[in-house]
Amino acid sequence: MPISAKQLNFCDISTEFDKFYNKNQNNLLGLLDQFINISDFIPFSFYQKYYSHFGRNRNFSLESMINAFILKNILSLPSIDLLISLLNISSEMRQFCGFLKVPHKSQFSRFKVNFFDALNDLFNNLVHVTEEISKDINPFLASILITDTTGFEAYVTENNPKFYQSELKKAKSYAKRIAKGNPNSTFDVEKYAQSQMPKFASSNPDVKLTYLNGHFGYFQKCVISTNALGVVRNVNFYDTHNNLDQDLRPQDIKDNYDAKSLIPSLETYFQLHPNFSYKYFLGDAGFDADDNYAYLLKRKIMPIISLNPRNSPNLPQPGFNQVGVPLCPYDSSLPMVYDGITREKGRADRIKYICPKAKKINTNGKLSYILNCENPCTGSKCGRIKQITIHHNYRFNSSIPRDSLKWQKLYRLRTICERSICQIKNFIQTKSSRVRNTVSLKSDILLACISQLIAFILIFKSKNYDKPLAIKSLIA
Repeated sequence: MPISAKQLNFCDISTEFDKFYNKNQNNLLGLLDQFINISDFIPFSFYQKYYSHFGRNRNFSLESMINAFILKNILSLPSIDLLISLLNISSEMRQFCGFLKVPHKSQFSRFKVNFFDALNDLFNNLVHVTEEISKDINPFLASILITDTTGFEAYVTENNPKFYQSELKKAKSYAKRIAKGNPNSTFDVEKYAQSQMPKFASSNPDVKLTYLNGHFGYFQKCVISTNALGVVRNVNFYDTHNNLDQDLRPQDIKDNYDAKSLIPSLETYFQLHPNFSYKYFLGDAGFDADDNYAYLLKRKIMPIISLNPRNSPNLPQPGFNQVGVPLCPYDSSLPMVYDGITREKGRADRIKYICPKAKKINTNGKLSYILNCENPCTGSKCGRIKQITIHHNYRFNSSIPRDSLKWQKLYRLRTICERSICQIKNFIQTKSSRVRNTVSLKSDILLACISQLIAFILIFKSKNYDKPLAIKSLIA
């Protein structure tokens, strides 16, 4: 049976696209029109900068430019070129953005470069607004701050896998020449190839070689914080200590960066939002450093950070296990039992551990201990008690023991930050951003986070509390 096919033309595509948006208007454009007025969130300083930049009236309003970027990100459009094409064929999209005509690609690019600082102000304004919304949805999850480091690949030649492969090929050739003269040579091909990689990208010296996301590359480094709902709280472009130490192992390079980046990032965050407070901080082993624990505890934030084995050359002497829990003096296989925190006026807070063979009971509202030990190490009826001053060793003396169920349940929430970053990179398409300019790349990241927060507000106002980050539901 012959197949009848019709060649599509531009008019057909335009018609079908308009039908699609008319059909799904309530799912996205209708919801945005109903619940979001972007001017409510734009700081006055942004208006001043935008309309005074060239000293004349703009052809496109500030609201229309921001709306266009938000629409691009929520629709998961990979490029400005595609956004412009859809704006040209969709009257609904142009009407939502407020465009009488569609801006040129260069106008979108200049916007990102010229107004990066103002976009940062807009982002922090939205952070303030969404903090209260987060507390309304789930106060406990809103009280948890989660931080992770990541990198956004710049669009430079050096990030092409073929570039590294060419260096690796040269290193293998060099290794063969060495082996001829010295058959017992232990020449490390990969390490040599990595050492030959340029320290920064030729097209952008600000993009430097480092180890992030599981491989060497040229990244814009970021420290991103979310709450336990996954809502972005802070984006810090931490470029200090961005030099690559070739003597370190790849993972050591990342850990070194993670450990040093946390305090500057949080300091910036709390300076911008001095009234924000959190009960817990969750972070992976990269943040396992004494200074980080001390900083968090000073802010009355309880650190939930996994121990990094690379940071443990000076493990406690026998009497403690690998996570810092004291052991029975007569049987090192028996860890002592966590019994809360002792707080006394005029004394430092202490973590209390009791004998593993002691049982705590409540009799008529009175607490007591029953010891069932054949060979007790003390004459006390309640058995041996060990109290450890919290600030004696910040890493090991965790307020919540790392082997406790509470600690494990809290730590499992840490992955929500990784999922939020994944949404920013993959769904909002910052990962595939073909941007060489560092400022423009940073603006893309901020605009992605702004779009997530706008979507979060939209989801909240449409009363979809169960999935606060379900951006896909807006366009389903």
